Amino acid sequence: MKNKKTAVVIGSICLVLAMFAGCGERSGEKEYSKAMSAWEKGDLVRARTLLEKSIRKSSGNEKKSAAWNQLGLILWELQEDGAAAEAFSKSCSLSEELTGANLNLGIALFHEGRLAEAEMALNNVAGENPQNQTALTILGLIEMQKSNWAGAVQTTAKSASINPRTPAAQNALALSELHAGRNSDAAINRLKQILATHPNYAPAAYNLGAIYEQWLSNKSAAMGWYKDYLQRTATDGSHVEAAKQAIARLGGRAAPTADLSRAVQFMGEGAKLHAEKRYAQAIEQYQKAVQADPNAKNAQYNMGLAYYSLGKYTETAQACTAALKLDPNFADARYMLSLSYFQLKQWDRAKQEAEILKRTDPSRAADMLKHISNARK
Repeated sequence: MKNKKTAVVIGSICLVLAMFAGCGERSGEKEYSKAMSAWEKGDLVRARTLLEKSIRKSSGNEKKSAAWNQLGLILWELQEDGAAAEAFSKSCSLSEELTGANLNLGIALFHEGRLAEAEMALNNVAGENPQNQTALTILGLIEMQKSNWAGAVQTTAKSASINPRTPAAQNALALSELHAGRNSDAAINRLKQILATHPNYAPAAYNLGAIYEQWLSNKSAAMGWYKDYLQRTATDGSHVEAAKQAIARLGGRAAPTADLSRAVQFMGEGAKLHAEKRYAQAIEQYQKAVQADPNAKNAQYNMGLAYYSLGKYTETAQACTAALKLDPNFADARYMLSLSYFQLKQWDRAKQEAEILKRTDPSRAADMLKHISNARK
């Protein structure tokens, strides 16, 4: 494959609500019941307050574990991913049962970009239940983030074999096989089969668009699949804005009007989170800045830096490439692009970018070329 990039939509992975049996009116249970009622009514703030009160009053590790787990789910819905991960971690520490809370913890940590911790939690799940498809799927995605394509194929294939009709597992397998170096036709066929059996599984359509655009340079087919994704997904789907930008990039419509004040606001919020090392949340703000102003090259670059801090070097390369499309002389972005390819051990591409960097920053270019030369020995 000449243009090996990442198709980025994994698909929604649902948190598992691990419920614990209990009866009687023990201390804390009344608040827990009220919290569950508030949660079912959609009053997440009240549910959170009641669960925190329930935890303080509860006795017995299993009951506290159940409450912490439920609190984690509510925090997740409130988009407080870091706090959710901490709640799931406390649930795990109080329970002798490994699967439920550990699975939730692993999912939350994965979305936080804390891959080593996520892998540990999910391995606990897989150790207790080797047939847990969700755990195996995410473990496969973690291998993808580490660019261990062979390991990703092995794990996602095992996950898909447990229940071949699960679209998220088949989607992950298609992406891992694609990046492992197999031909794009196989990935396309697998993704189309997902849509044939699960027409509401929109991520497969987005990934088809990405493959046609990034691997095959077929703009018309890519645009068609991005539009198909928008028809299949909800208006708040995870990659709605990315699909719209792709369509604009491919010439399907005029680029959106920039909202510079909103872009500046999101950049400021992202920079604050970045300084606090809350990289996943910072990325979300930088993405919003790009949505507000598609020409915000610094938002793309900062996004690349945040991805780099998370060890997501493929995503770093994508963000820096986007910044360079806006400004080919952006030396910092060119350096980070070369560095990301270096981390991915794509020596030729790292060298190519370092050679281009010579035009604007010969000193850093020389340092990078030296590092590449030493690494290849």
